[in-house]
Amino acid sequence: MIGLDDIRMLATALPEVEEGVHFRQPAFLVGGAEFVRPERGETHAVIAVGRQEAAIAVAEDPDVYEEVWRTENGRVFAGLRVDLAKAPADRFAELVEHAWRATAPRELVAAYDAV
Repeated sequence: MIGLDDIRMLATALPEVEEGVHFRQPAFLVGGAEFVRPERGETHAVIAVGRQEAAIAVAEDPDVYEEVWRTENGRVFAGLRVDLAKAPADRFAELVEHAWRATAPRELVAAYDAV
């Protein structure tokens, strides 16, 4: 099972990531925006990938992935929930990097890719 230490290792390996807190749970941010955080007692994680990538993951394995929607101001896509006990580690790592790329400032992503 993927745990908090694994999430922390993956997230902080990427440039300019900071660890913060989201409702008393650790959260990982880049450029001040959250891109991955554990939830539900750290049995799941929410990753800030785009809607299309989330839909692909859910279609790939609906027992592992679930779209997350907020409804306080209408229906707003919020990310992808991942069951950490069932997710393949390599796929989870890929999703974390994709979320970082989608959240990080463009200049930071370009600098990272140039290395």
